[in-house]
Amino acid sequence: MKGVVAHELRPAGHRIVRVDDLRCFSPEDSWAQLSPTLSIPELVVIGDFIVTGDEPYSGDTDHGTKDDLERALRHHARRPGIQRLRQAIELVRFGSLSPQETRLRLSLVDSGLPEPELNYRVFDRDRRIAMVDLAYPAERVAIEYLGDHHRTDQATYQEDINRRERLAGAGWDTVFVTSADLREPVPRAVMLVRRALARAQANSS
Repeated sequence: MKGVVAHELRPAGHRIVRVDDLRCFSPEDSWAQLSPTLSIPELVVIGDFIVTGDEPYSGDTDHGTKDDLERALRHHARRPGIQRLRQAIELVRFGSLSPQETRLRLSLVDSGLPEPELNYRVFDRDRRIAMVDLAYPAERVAIEYLGDHHRTDQATYQEDINRRERLAGAGWDTVFVTSADLREPVPRAVMLVRRALARAQANSS
């Protein structure tokens, strides 16, 4: 087919799964095969999804593990891009529920800020009041990434407001971040979070 470049791989050593009754390489082997063409952040985004899945806190265990990624890394040790894979796997974390949450976490860490907790459950007097995308619990700083549906869906928009009010009532400072705040070379999100952490430090002193 025009525009398609075919490659032949021996299945030995790969984990084979079935998707819609088709035999496919496993997610972790596909992740490793993409290493020559993807950047480290892109590999981390995929790795986060492999180890987390769609609904990690619902009891669903239908997702991969860090051990699966490490097996794939060992099997593809001679593949071009293996150095990117080795760097990416060190940054993969359980708990990220979207690519943008992963990119936000990486931006914060790259800027020298501490690594935040992912999808952190906030309690107030033994009652859960929110699960926030990223958090610095000791400083009571919550970070929420808002995709476009947070703007266009009225129920989601209202819940964002209610959640922020609940968090404020419990002494938390909430930082809202959008895709515009993640633009390089200097993501505005980093400045917003840095200011929130500075406010927390000033209030505690």
